[in-house]
Amino acid sequence: MQRTFRYKEKDLLGGWLIEVRKGPAHIGNIRKNPMNGAFQYYSGPNNQLNWSFEDDNLDSLKKRIESR
Repeated sequence: MQRTFRYKEKDLLGGWLIEVRKGPAHIGNIRKNPMNGAFQYYSGPNNQLNWSFEDDNLDSLKKRIESR
């Protein structure tokens, strides 16, 4: 069974993020870097310090996440 990826936008007190889910599991978050405007993927549901991937294009970043 293939697990599909879902992306859910959230507004938080600390800013905006996209929650990344694979099937029912929360696998990470996407945030926008306020300094350069690039989107950064943080692997793991609680990781807010070390991003894994960065891309200026949100769709490209999503494809990279899904290809792992």
